Amino acid sequence: MESIIVSVAAPVLILIGISQIYKTEGWQNYYRWLFSMGIAGVRFNGLVSLVIGSPIVILHNVWSGPPLLLTLFGWLLLSESAMCLVVPGAGLAGLADVEDNARRRIIIGSGVALVVVGGVLGTHLLTAAG
Repeated sequence: MESIIVSVAAPVLILIGISQIYKTEGWQNYYRWLFSMGIAGVRFNGLVSLVIGSPIVILHNVWSGPPLLLTLFGWLLLSESAMCLVVPGAGLAGLADVEDNARRRIIIGSGVALVVVGGVLGTHLLTAAG
């Protein structure tokens, strides 16, 4: 099961990361839209994180080697989800307080991080298979 989840996650993370790096304006618009929805937008973001993070944490509980990165990513998503669903006002304040230039740098930086994590996971799969 571990390798199936890593096999799916690696290219998805790389694709999302590339999207964040090269289509940053679209991601900025997404976060503006979430903010415009108020608490409902924060809860929506929390539910998205919950739907993505839960299967990773439940099905990929690996605490060693490169796959550890995916486990940590899953727990990060669950933590974000908990904050958005339990303390949505804090999530809304986080969306409001980010100036566009800073938001752009955050989106690009997280995109780079996703590409790196996806690349490490993909390389791990290739070396484990070979």
